[in-house]
Amino acid sequence: MANMEFTIEKETLLTNLKIVEKTTVTRGIQPVLSNILIDAAPDNYITFSATDLDINIVSKTVASVKTPGKITLPAKKLSEIVSKLSNKPIVFSLNSETNIVNIICGNSKFELIGISADEFPETINEEALQSVQPVEIDLNPFIKCIKYTANSAASYESRNIISGVLCTISKDELEMAATDGNRLTMIVEKTANANTDEINCVVPSKTLQEFLRIASFVKDEKLSLYIEKSKIIFKTASMLMSSRLLEGEYPPYKQLIPKSCEKNALLNREDMISALERVAVMVNERTNIVKFIFAENTLFLKADTPDAGLGEDSIPAQYTDEELTIAFNYKYVLDSLKIMESPNVKIGLGGSLSATLFKPDSGDDYLSLIMPIQLR
Repeated sequence: MANMEFTIEKETLLTNLKIVEKTTVTRGIQPVLSNILIDAAPDNYITFSATDLDINIVSKTVASVKTPGKITLPAKKLSEIVSKLSNKPIVFSLNSETNIVNIICGNSKFELIGISADEFPETINEEALQSVQPVEIDLNPFIKCIKYTANSAASYESRNIISGVLCTISKDELEMAATDGNRLTMIVEKTANANTDEINCVVPSKTLQEFLRIASFVKDEKLSLYIEKSKIIFKTASMLMSSRLLEGEYPPYKQLIPKSCEKNALLNREDMISALERVAVMVNERTNIVKFIFAENTLFLKADTPDAGLGEDSIPAQYTDEELTIAFNYKYVLDSLKIMESPNVKIGLGGSLSATLFKPDSGDDYLSLIMPIQLR
C-alpha cells in the first residue's frame, strides 16, 4: 500500500531539485539536513524543501498526486538518479512503514531509503506570511544589485556585519553596498516600491549569492520581500527562501567615498581587463600585487615575482595629471571592471596610498572603491 504516490515530468523534477539541492548540508550532525523534503499535497502541487539551518528554500510545482504524503530523500543520490533517467514521466511511491520510496521511469526502477518527514526542521509557513506586509519590487534591478555587490563582502566565515550586504529600499530606489575592509562597492537602481517607508537590512552575502543562483530558474518579474527583525523571506510565484539577517551597525561607508578626486583617468574597459589578465600571469600568488603607473596618456601595468620573472603591459589612457604609481590586489580591480557594462571606465585617484574610485562611464549609478597596497 502506497502512503504517498505521484507522477511528475523529468524536466520539472530536475529543475526543482536544482533549486533546492545546494542548500542541503553534505556532512552535518543531523543526517536529515542532507535530504530534501518532498511534500505531495492533495491539490496536485508538490513542494521541495531544503535547509542548512541558516537558509531555507521551498520550491513548488505541479504534478499528478494520487496519494498525498511526505518524505525526505537524500539530495545527492536523488539528483543523480533523476538526471540519468529517460525523458518520461517518473512515478514515486512511498511505503511509510519502511521509509522506502520506489522510483519508476520506463524500464528503470530504483528503491531509495528516506528519513521520516517528522525529523525535518520546520519549513517556511506561507500562511503565517499573510500577517506581514511585504515589500514588492521588480526582480531584475534586485538581481543586478546583487551581481554588482555581493562578491565584495567579507567571507562568510567571519560572520560579522561586513559578511553581509546592506540593502536600503526606499519608495523608488534600491541601494546595495558591500565591503570587506579592502574594497567597497555600491549601486543604486530605480525600482518602484508600493511601500513608502525606507527599509534597511543587512543580508548575508551567502544568502544573496544563493538567491542569484536560483533566480535563474525563476520566470517571474516581481519579488515580494518579507522583512522581520532577524529574518528575511524572498517570495516569487514558485519559490520561497528565508534567511537570517545580520544584526549590528553597518559601517558608515558613505563617509569613505571621495566627493571629488585630485587626479582622473579614462580608459577603455576591455583593453584594461585584457592587459591586467596578461600581466597577472607573473604576480606573486600570495599577494596578487600589480603596479599601476599612470603617466601622460598611458597606463603602465607591472607584475614581478623575484623568483619567477616580470610581466609588463601598457594601454592608452586619457590622463594628464602628474605621474602616479599605485599598487592594487589586481583581483579586486578585475572584479570591478568585469561587472561594469560601459565601454569605458573612469578612475579617480588621490595619492599612492589613497582609496581609488572606479566607476563606469555610463548612466549606471555604481562605484567601486579599492584600497591600494603599500609597496615595501
